[in-house]
This record gives sequence, structure tokens and C-alpha cells, in this order.
Amino acid sequence: MPTIHNKPRAGKTGFPFIVYLLIVLCVGAGKPAQAAGGDISPMSPAPGLIYDVAKGDYVRLETLQSAAAGAKYILLGETHDNLIHHQRQAELVDVLSGDGLKRAVVWEMINRDQQKDLDDAWHDKKRAIDDIGVALDWDNSGWPSWQDYSPIAEAARQHQLPMIAGNLPDDIIGPLIEKGNAALPASLAKKLALPPLPDETKTLFDREIVDAHCGVLSPDQAPPFSTIQFARDASLARAMFDASKQKGIKGAFLITGAMHARANVAVPWHLKRFDPKGTSIVIIMREAPNPGDPSVSPANYLKAYGPGHSVDFIWFTSDLARSNPCDGITMPHATKLDAQNGTADDNKATAPATSENTGPPLPDAPAANDDITQGDDQSDDLTTPPANQDNSAKTAPRKTGPAPHSGPIIDPEPSNNPMRRIMPIPPARPQE
Repeated sequence: MPTIHNKPRAGKTGFPFIVYLLIVLCVGAGKPAQAAGGDISPMSPAPGLIYDVAKGDYVRLETLQSAAAGAKYILLGETHDNLIHHQRQAELVDVLSGDGLKRAVVWEMINRDQQKDLDDAWHDKKRAIDDIGVALDWDNSGWPSWQDYSPIAEAARQHQLPMIAGNLPDDIIGPLIEKGNAALPASLAKKLALPPLPDETKTLFDREIVDAHCGVLSPDQAPPFSTIQFARDASLARAMFDASKQKGIKGAFLITGAMHARANVAVPWHLKRFDPKGTSIVIIMREAPNPGDPSVSPANYLKAYGPGHSVDFIWFTSDLARSNPCDGITMPHATKLDAQNGTADDNKATAPATSENTGPPLPDAPAANDDITQGDDQSDDLTTPPANQDNSAKTAPRKTGPAPHSGPIIDPEPSNNPMRRIMPIPPARPQE
């Protein structure tokens, strides 16, 4: 991850030096004393602010644009159901395409086996942007409305950028749960060249997955899901790298959930395997209360992304009022995974409500910033869900291949889960 240097613009001042000095002294006299050896912490996060992690302060969009200029890979992390995030992503694809580098747009929301459908729709210049979702059967994918994401496609079309499907095909998820990486098709396994999951990353993923499961997943059930998350990150990274080798293309944007964008453990980690000299920058869209909570600092939000330098910029937006995602969640009926782990009758367990899963996430919640419902507002002043927001579960999940064994399996990212998260979670099923 490159070090980000924000270079202040040089300018001239019409003030004589002595006048400038007097102003500084007068302003300084009115400030509270700073703690020895440190600066005053920046104000609490609030919608509209952009936080530069390296600088430790808020900056203007122009500063972010300057820092990202020339980066080969630009990762734009989102909360899936927040329409404002997709508008900010579209704005960034637009303004960051002005640096002379033509980058492909890689999507977590589109699976690799949909690339032909995507190409056919994207290359048909007579097809309206709104109709591309129809070609991809988007309504049955489990993601928020294509109309929510369409501003990103509009920006890509304006700059004539390729659109790339990055995620793993749905029909290999079941085999991955049962057999691990050995279930990957040979051609894809060769492309991903997955190394062993590092111990520190596995520990982090396992803990985050258990925490995000509303109490219905035990720690010994987490490893298969961590394996899938690791493979998904590698798939997205490989799609970015492969796209950058297309004629006339010099890099890639990634549209993804925030936790897939983390520099130290997620997609950028794999990008370094595929392209050691490639530069990348991570920009996260993150919900914050309006007005900001004075007891919370940007550092509280950074905790959600794990240890180390995980993101470069956080663009704070308004949050959405959400119901408790744990309400009515139960474990699926007994599966082969259950038998392997020695669990029994988990289908009767219900999920207790937990504080980190009620409404917008707490700042230090490990992974609860990436839920799916649908929003339809276009301003950063959104404080309540719009009237036409649909929080119901999708009734027609994306088609998948036949299960490798009898009985239902735990789908790590079920398309019929109305509160889908960036990390794998079991299907949400109403209590019977």
C-alpha cells in the first residue's frame, strides 16, 4: 500500500509577515492547551467529511483526488444498501478517471460466470443503463436494486471503461464449504494460486464471522467461511489484475463491500501477490450519525477494519435506520458441515439480538457496516429510510448448481438474506 502524501498547494498571501504573525498569536491564544507531545484530535465523524488516515485529519475531495492520482488500483468500499455510497462511488469513478489512466470497473456483485452476459449488455450501445440489470437477472441476485448501482455504470460508460465480473460463481460455494480450495475448478485454481490462509488473517476472519452471525454460528464452524472469504478476495484481486492487462487499460476500480477492500488482509493483499509493483489506494464509504457523536473519533471507526493500515480514506455519509438483522434468524437444518463439526439440531437455535446488529453499527463493531436493505435517497441529509424502501427478503435467489450432497447447505452469502453482509453468513430464515 503506497504511502499517501498530501501536498499543500503553494499560494501567495497579501499580508505582511508581522500581520500574519499577530493573527496567528491571537488565534492561538484563544485555543485550549494541547496535550504535551500531541495534537488536538479531529472533530467527530459526520456525514460529508472525508478523513485522511495518513494525515490524521479531514480533507477536501481535491486532496483525495490528488492522492489517488496515478494509483493503478482504486478500491471503493461500500455499505451495500446505502444508495449514497453508490453515488459517492460513481463520483469517484468519474473524477478519478481524469488522471489519464483508463481503469476497468470490477464488481463484487457480478459473478465470473456472468461475464458473457455482462459483455453482451455492456457492448450494446443501444441498451440503456437501466436495462443492463435485466440482462444480468439482477432482481434475482439478492443485491439491492440495479437502479441503486446504475450511477456507477453511468460513470463507467461516460469514460468508456470496461465492466468486469469479479466474484466467485454461486455454484462452487457449496463444494468450497465441503472440500475447501480443492473444490475450485482447475482453471480458476491456477489463476488464483491460493496460498495457505495466514494464521493471523484466519484468526481475524474467524472471529469476525462468528461476531457477525448473531450468535448462531459456533467458532468451530467459522473456518470454512473464512476459506471462502479468502478465495473471494483473491478472485476480486485477480479480476482487477487481469483487467489491467487489457489493451488500453492501465488499472482497475473495485466496487465492493468495505471489508473486502482492507489493505492488510483482503483484496489488496492478493493484489500484491499478482502485481507486486502495482500501487493501490483504499477509499471506504462509512455511515456516521448526523450530527456526529462528540464522544467518537475517527479512530473508533478504524477499529472496525482490523489492526494495521487497512484503509487510506474514509468518506463519511448519512446512515440508515435499520431493523435488527438478527430477528428471526435460525440455523439451517442439519447439514454435512454440522455432522463434520459434531453439532446437532442447530435448526432449532434462534439468534439472540446483539447490540452490534441493531440498526447502524457501533463504531468498533468488527464487520457490521455492510448490510443489505434498499435505500432510495440521493442526499447526504438522509436520517431515516425513504418511504419506498423495501426491507423484505428477496424471494427468488440467483440460480445455483446442484448441491454436492443431500440436504440444504449453509450459503455463505445467501442471496435471499435481506441483511446480507460482506462476510459469509448463514441464510436468514423466519422463525416458524
